[in-house]
Amino acid sequence: MILPPSSYPLAGAVYFVAHPQLWCTTLCPFFLTLVTGITSLILFLVFALPAQAHALIGAHCPAWLAWIVAVIFSLLESVIFSLIIFAILLPIFQDALFDATLKARGLHRVFENRKRPNDFILCCRGTSAGLFFVWFLMLAQILALIITAPLHLLPVIGTVISCYIIGWVATWGAMIHYDLEFRSFTVSQSRRYAWEHRSAYMAFGGVALALELIPLAGLIFMWTNVVGAALWVADQIEDEERRRGTSAVLGSPRRGEQRQPLIGAYQYSVGVARQPGPQQQAVLASGKGYGSTEGVAVYV
Repeated sequence: MILPPSSYPLAGAVYFVAHPQLWCTTLCPFFLTLVTGITSLILFLVFALPAQAHALIGAHCPAWLAWIVAVIFSLLESVIFSLIIFAILLPIFQDALFDATLKARGLHRVFENRKRPNDFILCCRGTSAGLFFVWFLMLAQILALIITAPLHLLPVIGTVISCYIIGWVATWGAMIHYDLEFRSFTVSQSRRYAWEHRSAYMAFGGVALALELIPLAGLIFMWTNVVGAALWVADQIEDEERRRGTSAVLGSPRRGEQRQPLIGAYQYSVGVARQPGPQQQAVLASGKGYGSTEGVAVYV
């Protein structure tokens, strides 16, 4: 059963707490960022600091001022480097958490028919495309925050409206992994689908952003919202399977009877081969990726 979209962020938080196997995925990027930050700080202070100080002194800057400015520059450069590393790691581990949630829901069959690019393309997506989407969505949310800033003059109500407006962008960012790698969407198709379902996306994103605004706890809700998005997708998959009857073993069509293939937005290649006979299911699959709307015929 598909719940109201606004309930999935809270459902994701409860599900995350009840499944400790998901916790490791969220700790890894923070641990790696911490190690990277400490390493970069040491390297910048050892190598960049003296070089920058001597460069400033060579530019006729007083020695005492040159060293102070060089220390500030080195610290800022270390922080910026750590933030870039975190921005690269974040989409990779969010995708991993999304996949782990689907597997925890028992949807391993989704991955069996998933069309995955080669390792090089996956690496590029995790770095260049992932980094691009993080910064693009971040800039989009900042722009939306600026535009909706006057709404915050209205106590509570203004903040709620602002969260719902910005929530569309946040939800699209949470679903982009599913659209690209499971449904074989292009970026433009994903954006178009998100806009067509903007009411549901805004409902999910509004609650998700409200949770992320909670001090300190927002760092945890940033991950549980990914779990909530995966639960939403899982419910859609299971609901479509029940509605279309793809998981039921049904009889073959009678002689002279023609059945129309059922094509669903969340179907996947089944690949079942059985000897024809009475009261047996006929499933034809062409090997299309999960979420494809072509090449899947299920006769009921």
